[in-house]
Amino acid sequence: MAGASLQEGKWKLATAISVLMVVIAFIGIKMKDKILSGQKNKQYGDARTQKKVLLSEGSSLTSRETLTSLCNSGYIIDILTSAKRPMTLFSKWKNKLIFTYNVNENPHEYLTHVSKLINSGAYEALIPTHETAWLFSEGRRYFSSENVLPVAAPASFHMVQSKISFAELADSLCIPHPRWNIVHANMAVEVSCPYWIKDEYGTAGCSVYKVSNARDKKKIADMLLAGKNRLMAQEHIEGRYGQVQAVFNKGKMLAVHTSMQRGSGAGGSAAARISVQYPEAQKYMEVLGTHLAWHGSITLDFIEKNGVPYFIECNPRMIEPANATQAGINFPELLIKISSGGELPQTILTGRSGVKTHSIMALLLGSAEKRNSRKHLMKLLFLSVMRKDFFAESTEVLTPVGKDPQSIIPLLAVFVRLLIHPQNVYSIKQNTIDNYCVFPETVNAIRRINT
Repeated sequence: MAGASLQEGKWKLATAISVLMVVIAFIGIKMKDKILSGQKNKQYGDARTQKKVLLSEGSSLTSRETLTSLCNSGYIIDILTSAKRPMTLFSKWKNKLIFTYNVNENPHEYLTHVSKLINSGAYEALIPTHETAWLFSEGRRYFSSENVLPVAAPASFHMVQSKISFAELADSLCIPHPRWNIVHANMAVEVSCPYWIKDEYGTAGCSVYKVSNARDKKKIADMLLAGKNRLMAQEHIEGRYGQVQAVFNKGKMLAVHTSMQRGSGAGGSAAARISVQYPEAQKYMEVLGTHLAWHGSITLDFIEKNGVPYFIECNPRMIEPANATQAGINFPELLIKISSGGELPQTILTGRSGVKTHSIMALLLGSAEKRNSRKHLMKLLFLSVMRKDFFAESTEVLTPVGKDPQSIIPLLAVFVRLLIHPQNVYSIKQNTIDNYCVFPETVNAIRRINT
């Protein structure tokens, strides 16, 4: 009993120290901002003469990495948000937050607000940083010019936004992917255990469940068959997880980048990456983008086994671009050039291989989800600060505290919550997703207005 009390006391002390660190960091940043305010104005010059871009939301990891990728671009960056304290609030690189409607509660009002900002001519480009790309595609009638929207046509989105539609398209294009089948009411599955049950629509690893035995199957059946969307069963493949990202201009590939996972975050996301040259993955990306006449950014997830990339799903949007930026391919800047009529590359750009990046916040969340260990959380943070072991020769891309000191605030806030109770990972994850996701019902509502 005494040992348990001592252990609890240690974690209370650690939590108190972490809270104190947050307060000190906040005070220090405020003082530094006040001292350097004149230098900041000199750096950015007259805001009336500089070019501005607008990010469609500010809560996702992608929006934060987009902000980091554009830090040296010379653009003034404004960010739309319906959240009170999005992650991008804590950055010296943002110009201002523009509070707007919740996209799922008021999609028409959200699009009307965004269109007024863009149609006014105040912005060089609108960058869709997550699933808002899908919404903008369906809601393009709200905008006076489609040129400002680096997004594909609705018909193209329809073929890849759904996991089932993407699997059907991969079949027709001979793109390698795991065996799969649609799951009907009787839960008939044609692939052997283990396999994955996936909701037709989902984000950030949500609505994806691994089935390893009959007990899993019954539990998942009870959970998912009550849903609104179709389900698919997808064969489980052992191998390395990777992503290939690209930007297209009306079906022409401009740039492509491939990275492999080094460390996982919540939901199995790639919280640490290494860039690679992978011509096979890039070839299939070009096949897909050309077939769809894709416009804008697109990402394919794959599992590599025996040198073959098996594509497990498509994300028809930009996904966490900072590893590509560090490797020499700045996807956000390319989207701006597409929107503004800037000079585009004549040959396909590919990033350097061997570039390591990580996000300590995402790794902490992944550790809490998998290990439920405060000790491991402390070890991870220590190693990242000391740049040892896993973090050696790797660049922090989500919370670059050295260059953007304010970014330490959300990092420490998450760390404190996980120290208090590692299971807080689930509420942190869900709250973040709620602030950036776009439900299929939301897009369908806009589609009905259009027709």
